[in-house]
Amino acid sequence: MKHNLFIICTLLTMAATAGCSKSKSKPGTDTGDIGTHYVDPQLVGTWLWTEGSDGAYYNNDGVYQGAAYGLATQYKINADGSGTCFNHVYSTIGGSTGFEVNISSRGFFESDDKGHLGYFPLSGTYKTSEGTNRSLRPDELYNLKTGEGKVTLYQKLVVTEQGGRTCFQVTSSDNITDTYFKVN
Repeated sequence: MKHNLFIICTLLTMAATAGCSKSKSKPGTDTGDIGTHYVDPQLVGTWLWTEGSDGAYYNNDGVYQGAAYGLATQYKINADGSGTCFNHVYSTIGGSTGFEVNISSRGFFESDDKGHLGYFPLSGTYKTSEGTNRSLRPDELYNLKTGEGKVTLYQKLVVTEQGGRTCFQVTSSDNITDTYFKVN
């Protein structure tokens, strides 16, 4: 029981701090003029990371299609650096009761020639299967005026192929590698 509670708390914490998601909601569009940001042309497109299903994806409306459990993150990166992030977390709580969190955001990406990729969410929504439906709070977003706030930064990014599919891989400081597959 303690182990299940720990896993659920960990998933919820990840969802609350991840900064993105899916659902039948679309990210907000009130992001103002964000300008153009440099993104490596290899990174332009839609990328998906999942844990729990290799066949999962988000459709054009941001609706998650795939296994009904686990974690998923999808980035859509445009050539001007603008883009969206959809993040999905699903867990069962003791038997058949499930809990789902979907966070969607719109923002911008930046990359450099040192293998870094940053995502800066500017607006978005947070929804749960328990009925929560709210805009992301200021502490969950990046503030263009102050240059501070939520940023997801990937280091040691490498674009490669795995199983004949284009992907980018990022390796954390504790040597865990995550793979994001290109889906279009």
